Amino acid sequence: MTRSEHDCKFVAELKVDAKKDEYIHATSAGNIITIKRITERNHEEQDNWFYQRNFIAEYNGDPVGILTLSFLEDPIPVLSCLNSALDETIEEGTLYINYIYVIEKYRTKHIEEHLMQMAETEAVKNNTCNVIFLYVGFSNTYKNLYLDQGFAIVNKKCCCIWCSMGVCGFYKMEKRLVL
Repeated sequence: MTRSEHDCKFVAELKVDAKKDEYIHATSAGNIITIKRITERNHEEQDNWFYQRNFIAEYNGDPVGILTLSFLEDPIPVLSCLNSALDETIEEGTLYINYIYVIEKYRTKHIEEHLMQMAETEAVKNNTCNVIFLYVGFSNTYKNLYLDQGFAIVNKKCCCIWCSMGVCGFYKMEKRLVL
């Protein structure tokens, strides 16, 4: 990802689309456009490290997916309210997949698998990272994709975020890397 207006807008739109049901639950459908604009503006104002942690997947030259990663050494290692509600932090030697999302019409093109491989590549580049983890809502069918990619469910968490996000709980999934 770059600081360009095009990249910031695309990533903001996908991040909001990925959590659209939660945003509607917390506010209303009428606020989605405003949330996208705020997210886009926020992306335009980040420090350089931020752009090194956000990746855009392309298919035939068109942007179709995003991957956002967080390491312990990042200035803001936990970026979402989900982690605050779960009382989770990034520990030494771990990489957190904050977002992975592909536009629906491209989901049969194995782009998610490519993005997961990018996460592994970034973890290995870090030289000290031996675990990748993410959270998946109980009703999210992508849990099976992550299991197929070598992730294991290590924890189930129910928390107070039902009132703000409309999600009753999450699986914490991890993949241990062989360095």
